Amino acid sequence: MSRVSDTRQRTREAAAALVAEGKRPHELTVDLIYAAIRQGSRTTINDELKLWKDERTKADALGTDLPPAIADAMRSLWVAAVEQGEQVFGEQRQALESDLATLQRTHDVVVVERDAALSTVQQLQQEIERLREQNAQVQLQLSQESEAKRNALGQIQALQREIATVRADMTQQLEEARDVQQRLTSEFQSTIAARDTAFQSERDKANERVEVAQTRMLQETDAAREGLRQAEQQLAKARKRNEEQQANLTELRLEVAHHQRELAKSETQVKSLADVKIERDKLTLELATLHGQLAGMTKAVQSAEARAIAAESRLAAAQTPARKRRRTG
Repeated sequence: MSRVSDTRQRTREAAAALVAEGKRPHELTVDLIYAAIRQGSRTTINDELKLWKDERTKADALGTDLPPAIADAMRSLWVAAVEQGEQVFGEQRQALESDLATLQRTHDVVVVERDAALSTVQQLQQEIERLREQNAQVQLQLSQESEAKRNALGQIQALQREIATVRADMTQQLEEARDVQQRLTSEFQSTIAARDTAFQSERDKANERVEVAQTRMLQETDAAREGLRQAEQQLAKARKRNEEQQANLTELRLEVAHHQRELAKSETQVKSLADVKIERDKLTLELATLHGQLAGMTKAVQSAEARAIAAESRLAAAQTPARKRRRTG
């Protein structure tokens, strides 16, 4: 129940309570009622108090013509009816206020839904405009593609006609090429047969020349082997002579070394004799003699070295032809 309905109800209850306490209806004031209920506005209390007084006056006027017991019963019934009516009125008012709040909420929801629907409608209109533009573009592309398709079909038909012409030309050229190939094949086979005959003849001649060359090569090989054998024999002899000359050369070198030692000893003696003045003449004579011997020994050494060099030269000359013959073989 709302605040106003509660104030009106409590105003009636306070007025009835004050009358029950001994107050007369015309003595009731707004201040007395407000002091009793402590709520609501004085205007509401005043309006409700006037209504209550009017109802009370009508009830009192009705009760003056009736016996007191009936009048009191009627007043009680009237009060109960009024209270029942006020209760029903309050319940209906509360239900109406609840319905009003529900309707207000529904109205708010509907407003929100309406705004959303309007926004959706606007978006759909924009989408429709965009789809119309896309449709126009698609129609334009479709017309362009149709034109391109017609052009392509025309080109395909032209190409098909050209292909048919080319096929006919190629068939004719293929027949001509086959005829030429058959003719060239016959000529080539004839040429191959002639060349094969000539090749067989040349091969027989080449085989004969190879056999002759092999026979001559075998003969030359035998001669080379014989020459190699003789060269090896001469080489063995030359090696033997070389060994003998090497031995002689060693002996000569030993002899030269001995003479050199003797010469060194003689020179030592010459130096020792040079200090002796008394025997200087004798030593001078001996020294001259020794110098003569030394010159002879030097010549002998030089002669031996010359003979050794000549022997080595002869040995090298003897080895060179044998090596050449071996390489030739």
